[in-house]
Amino acid sequence: MFSIRPGIALLLVLVSCSAVAAPLAFATNQQSNNVSVIDIEKNTVISTIAVGKEPAGVSVDNHGGHVFISNPGDGTVSVIDIKKLEVVRSLKLGPGPLALIAGNNFLYVADWYEDYISVVDLSSWEELSRVPVGRSPSGLVLSPDQRSLYVSNRDDDTVMVINTETFRVTGSAVTQQRPFGMTLDADGSRLYVANVKSNSVTVIETRLMQPVAHIAVGERPYAVSLALAGSRAFVTNQYENNISVIDTRSLELVDTIAVDEYPEGINTLPGDRQIYVANWFSNTVSVIDAVTGELVNTIDVGDGPRAYGNFIAD
Repeated sequence: MFSIRPGIALLLVLVSCSAVAAPLAFATNQQSNNVSVIDIEKNTVISTIAVGKEPAGVSVDNHGGHVFISNPGDGTVSVIDIKKLEVVRSLKLGPGPLALIAGNNFLYVADWYEDYISVVDLSSWEELSRVPVGRSPSGLVLSPDQRSLYVSNRDDDTVMVINTETFRVTGSAVTQQRPFGMTLDADGSRLYVANVKSNSVTVIETRLMQPVAHIAVGERPYAVSLALAGSRAFVTNQYENNISVIDTRSLELVDTIAVDEYPEGINTLPGDRQIYVANWFSNTVSVIDAVTGELVNTIDVGDGPRAYGNFIAD
C-alpha cells in the first residue's frame, strides 16, 4: 500500500506562473482535501484550493498551464488552472490513482490497485488507453523527448518502459526491493530509482534497460532529485531523517544532510542549486543549498507534507 496515514499529507509542486512574479508551491493536504498555494519568495500561503478526497500525487503541465492532483480517496484527478488558481476539471479514472505525470499531449496516471497506467488525452480530456504494468505501480518518469514512459512497480521489484506512441511495454529492468520514486538525468540515459525496502538506489542505463549500480543509502529511501548539472543525486531517507548525496560520476555516497522528521518528496528549484524536501512528520519543508550541503531554511507547512511527484516547472 502507499502509506496514507491519518492526518494531512501535503505535496509540493513548484511552478513558474505568469500571473505572479514568484514561483509557486502547490501543497496538497490529504486530510483536509485541499491544496495550499505557497509563494516561494515570501514562503506564505496565498490561496487554498479544494480538490478531491485524500489528494496524493502531483504533476505540473508545463505546456498547458495546469497542475494535476491525484485523489486516491475518490479515484479522481483534479485539474488546477495555474493562472486562475482554481479547479477547472475533475477526471474520473480507476480506483487507486497515485503517481501521475503530464506530457505535452497526454497525462499518465498509475493505478496502484488495478496495476495499469491510464492515458488521458489533454485536448479531449478522454481516457484513451489503459496499459497493464507490474504490481503496485508507484513512480512515473517521462524521457526528455516524451517517447518513453518509465514505471516503477513496487511489488514486482521492476521498472518498465512504455512506448508512448504505441502504448505498449517495450522493456523492463530488475531493481532491488520495493522501487518507488525515480528521476531521470537530462539526456535520458540514466534512471535513478529509490528502493524503499533494500535501502538503496538502483542506477539503470535506459538504452539497454540494464542496472549498472546499486548504491547503499539511508533507511527507507523514498524519492530522488538531481542538481548541479546532474552531478549530484539527493535521496530522502524516511527513517533516518536525512538526505543521502550521491556523486553521479563515481556512483558513490559522498555526503549526508540532516533534515526534519520523515523526509519524503524532494525536488530541485529553478537555478539548479536549492533543494526542497518535504518532512512528513515534522510538518515542514527543508531548503538545502546543493553546493554547500547546508540547511538554509525551514518552512512550516500543513500536517504531513509528502511532496510526491513531478512538482517543479522547467
